[in-house]
Amino acid sequence: MKKLITIMSLAFVGLTFGQEEEPKFNVSGSVDAYFRANLTSANDEGANSALGDGDYSVFNNDSGFSAGLANITLSYEGETVGFIADLAYGPRMDAYAGAGQVVNEAYMYWNVSDKLMLMMGRFNNWMGYESLSAANNFHYSMSHQFTFSTRNFNGLVAQFDLSSDLRGGVGIMNPAEYTTGNTTGDFSIGAGLTYKKNTGISYLSSQSASYIDFKTAFDVSDNFNVKLNAHIADFGTDDISTGQAWTDYQLAAVLLGAEGFTSISAYPQIKSSDKMSWGMRLEYMMFDEEDDLSVFTPTLTARYSVGDLTIIPELRLDSASEDIFLDGDGEETGGLTAFNLAAVYTF
Repeated sequence: MKKLITIMSLAFVGLTFGQEEEPKFNVSGSVDAYFRANLTSANDEGANSALGDGDYSVFNNDSGFSAGLANITLSYEGETVGFIADLAYGPRMDAYAGAGQVVNEAYMYWNVSDKLMLMMGRFNNWMGYESLSAANNFHYSMSHQFTFSTRNFNGLVAQFDLSSDLRGGVGIMNPAEYTTGNTTGDFSIGAGLTYKKNTGISYLSSQSASYIDFKTAFDVSDNFNVKLNAHIADFGTDDISTGQAWTDYQLAAVLLGAEGFTSISAYPQIKSSDKMSWGMRLEYMMFDEEDDLSVFTPTLTARYSVGDLTIIPELRLDSASEDIFLDGDGEETGGLTAFNLAAVYTF
């Protein structure tokens, strides 16, 4: 009898383990907040830039303490079909997509075969190394490339494997930044190639505007790596009648006479311990406008992890070829130095 009970118990345990599967429905997200102090400028409203309201330092402009973003990502990741829904709320989302917007991403996918996947819905920009959530970035502040380039797409994208090391993609979408509808009758076309998951080139043509992006990364050692990014944007200001939708910062640049920009960035990062990492973002930004305005922005960032909480102190220096910032006395100057202390919790 004992032997029979033992056999039945083993059979039951085996059946339980055999039926156990990884959950397909997942919930994740993050919450972040920060403290900012301008070291070479006043800390009242509009002090970050002579152009007004911090046009050259977006997403954490407010001095003192401020909330950043609260976001939650819901996903159902089946082997053949699934969806991603990323909902975000807070000042960081307001600067990214406009006040009142809460849908960061919402798209479905279908793995048609081992070589082809289709996606339809709202996507974030695939260019560069930065995204909306601070939890997905090494640095807390954002690059100028992220600030002034396009951010949102809405459409249908196909991704396909060309070989074991080469992956391609092509998409037809609304014009850039038209994520809730398309009243223009125009569509944008995007395409890209990725080699070994660390080198890629992509292109977007949207009405009269165009964007091209190149990025690559390599490991110097087990604890030291470098990422490189080059981005060229042409706003297509010769054809404003197309009804292009620009971000507030693109529009500000257009109104100031810029027809586009070129951004070149390096991201060296080193891990000094299991809990501590250091990184630099070295970005050189050149606006295509009459005065050939350029801005060099070295940003030094440290990241210290305590469980799921990451503390991020950051020192950022913006040095411009023209006097586009304000100093502590309200006088125009070519530089702005700011200190950030951020906290990011992920779940």
